[in-house]
Amino acid sequence: MELACRLNVLATKVEGVHQWPYKALASAIEVIPRTLAQNCGGDVVRMLTELRAKHSVEDGSGLYWGIDGNLGKIMNMNE
Repeated sequence: MELACRLNVLATKVEGVHQWPYKALASAIEVIPRTLAQNCGGDVVRMLTELRAKHSVEDGSGLYWGIDGNLGKIMNMNE
């Protein structure tokens, strides 16, 4: 999700149709956390929204947030 968020930010800095590849790749990469959320039985939309919010923090504190497939929760992967 971190990579997808950074690609979306880069897409806003590019003009016109040149931003489409950035957005397409970001969307393709988001399939991974979406699949994890579906497989663990979580509310997919809520989990992805929460995860995206954690990764949108500018200070880098959201870098290690991810989906715990065993518990179906958003957790710090360092812990």
